[in-house]
Amino acid sequence: MAEKKIWSEKASMRDFYSTPIHWVLTFTTVGFYFLIIYLWRLNTRYSLTDERLIIETGILSKHIDEIELFRIKDTKLSQGLCQRFVGLGNISVTSTDSTPDLVMICLPNAKEKREQLRTLSNAARSKKGVRTLVHE
Repeated sequence: MAEKKIWSEKASMRDFYSTPIHWVLTFTTVGFYFLIIYLWRLNTRYSLTDERLIIETGILSKHIDEIELFRIKDTKLSQGLCQRFVGLGNISVTSTDSTPDLVMICLPNAKEKREQLRTLSNAARSKKGVRTLVHE
């Protein structure tokens, strides 16, 4: 059975325009800072399917990292003040995979995306019969 794509997003630049420190760094570097951030966000894509979380990064060379949903242990949402004003958020993912903790930055509708990720990871664990042990 083929994987079903749930969503695919690039990191947004909306927070860039509302954060004063970004403006200061852009002006002091004669626009170089903006160019680097813009290219990095333009070439970073986060995709969620019903089986995997896929992260594609790279400006000159491409790197693709995948986390199987049943391996996700925890998700967290964080939003800075400027991100809240423009409707963005960062989603942190902790997994049992060899991939270190992952942070997906500046995603629109981050609260809904985090909830979808949580629901799908729980469903994937149930489907595979994976159980989580809690040590106290």
